[in-house]
Amino acid sequence: MKKILIVNASKRRKGNSYTLESKLVEELQGKAEVTTFHIGEKDVRACLACDACKRQHTPNCIQKDDYTALIPAMDACDAMLILSPVHWDQFPAQLKAVLDRTYSFMDFTQPDMSMATRKDKKVGGFFFAGFGPVDVYTNLIEANLKNFATAGFTSCKTHVAGNANVPGSIMEKPEDLKAADEMVEWLLA
Repeated sequence: MKKILIVNASKRRKGNSYTLESKLVEELQGKAEVTTFHIGEKDVRACLACDACKRQHTPNCIQKDDYTALIPAMDACDAMLILSPVHWDQFPAQLKAVLDRTYSFMDFTQPDMSMATRKDKKVGGFFFAGFGPVDVYTNLIEANLKNFATAGFTSCKTHVAGNANVPGSIMEKPEDLKAADEMVEWLLA
């Protein structure tokens, strides 16, 4: 059974990221082993750029915050799904901190620069934008998701649900729900 890690970057418990997470976790029952990580509720600090992780030869970080619990989950999963709002045309700060902290997976002695256990994993990003240019957000998010390759996520897929500022409104958007189902099928394949 595949291991799917869902990283939810929202701080809104009744928002679209949590609404979609509930739907997808229910759909994945019996199809995958699902772990959820709510970074909007966690203490995830910025990377110190101290390079202490480079002396350990396993994905690790000397900072003792909630990101350290995410490292083994990221390394052990088959696929990761990020659910997040768009904040000021970009990732929310804590999600950006998670991305920056994947530096802890980097190994300069490896040809692919990664000490991830597996380097064939998938990352999906399903983001919610209140207003603004969905195509621009999609390109920005896709570019950032590709940086998760350091942690072994070499394939990525992105969807941005536009006009999704009202909490729970994702359930009234059949095209976006279809895109979510397709992303889950892709993560499981």
